[in-house]
Amino acid sequence: MRVEYPFLFNFAASYSEGGYKRLHEYARWFGSNGGASFAIHPRCERLRAEFPGNRYFTVSRSHFMRLYDDSSYLDDIGAVIGRPELYYAYGIPLYRRFGRVNWFHLQNALTVGVHTGVPLSAFHRLKFRFLGHRSERGFACADIVSAESQYSLGLFELPPAARKFLSPNGNDDEIGHLSDGRRAPSPDNVATAVGTFSYKAPREAFTLFQTLRESNPGLKLVVIGDEKQLPGWLRRHSDVVIRGRLERQAVIEALRRSRFYISATHVENSYNAAAEGAFLADESFISDIPPHRELLQGESFEPVRFGGLKRPFLHLHRDRLKGANLKSWHTVITQMIDRMQHESFDIPDVVELRPAAAATVQGVPAGRRRRRSLR
Repeated sequence: MRVEYPFLFNFAASYSEGGYKRLHEYARWFGSNGGASFAIHPRCERLRAEFPGNRYFTVSRSHFMRLYDDSSYLDDIGAVIGRPELYYAYGIPLYRRFGRVNWFHLQNALTVGVHTGVPLSAFHRLKFRFLGHRSERGFACADIVSAESQYSLGLFELPPAARKFLSPNGNDDEIGHLSDGRRAPSPDNVATAVGTFSYKAPREAFTLFQTLRESNPGLKLVVIGDEKQLPGWLRRHSDVVIRGRLERQAVIEALRRSRFYISATHVENSYNAAAEGAFLADESFISDIPPHRELLQGESFEPVRFGGLKRPFLHLHRDRLKGANLKSWHTVITQMIDRMQHESFDIPDVVELRPAAAATVQGVPAGRRRRRSLR
């Protein structure tokens, strides 16, 4: 199999939300531009049929297994493709130098820096601290470390040999709605909040919703996300509709039909969710945090406060936004490639991979036991 880009993108721990969105868009772009190699989670098998121009390796790893071995499957992949020019790890710590250029992408800002006042369970606080420790140790193996906002890039320091790079999420849906005026015929009388983990502050989102309901009789709060993370009283409230986890296009459609979008999150790696809500719903109220300010540089908005809430929010209207800070996925990906070329990394035009079956790793040296976690 011939591929234009001798890159290995490791998304083996990503199958939903922002991680899957980036994986899907990378697979789409590279699949249409010569192909690249991807390590994927078993739940992402459909990418093989959707974007057959790429090479895929399915990595089966339990959460427990990742605690003590989250990299040995790279040896099996390397036995098939050789040493990649670029090894890109999305949220997976670098345990060694695997590619000629090794790139770590920060998945969650809570894994680096200090975040006082952010509501987290003891389990999630320990989880983020543990993952952050591993990630920061891996910086010693990195050539480039990227994050999705300037705020996140400022949360950590790197060894002298490594460089930081801003790599936000693409905003194709938002740009499309701005450019061709796609609108729902009329918004439903709902306020939509996306995300249910404690740091997303669903309780505060509900308090804000109650204030909006005073001037919007009949308004309902639609919550999208894992309902098990919500308190029972919120799940049972008569003014709340829990839609659970949705596919991306269903989320986009829900936001398009919303009168209000609410984001009370305490911390984010990117402004991705806020951009979707702000440019699709009629009006938005989003927490006043640095990534949201980055999204709104040069845009029209107003700071507001609500009774019962200590933190300020930003109020914006979709029809007043210009989208000056939005980027397409094409731009995001080509800027990544340009950065590598700017750093004088030698990227061959075409590389011949050793032949192997589409769904299994073959060509493993004789006498070496193939790990069951990779197929």
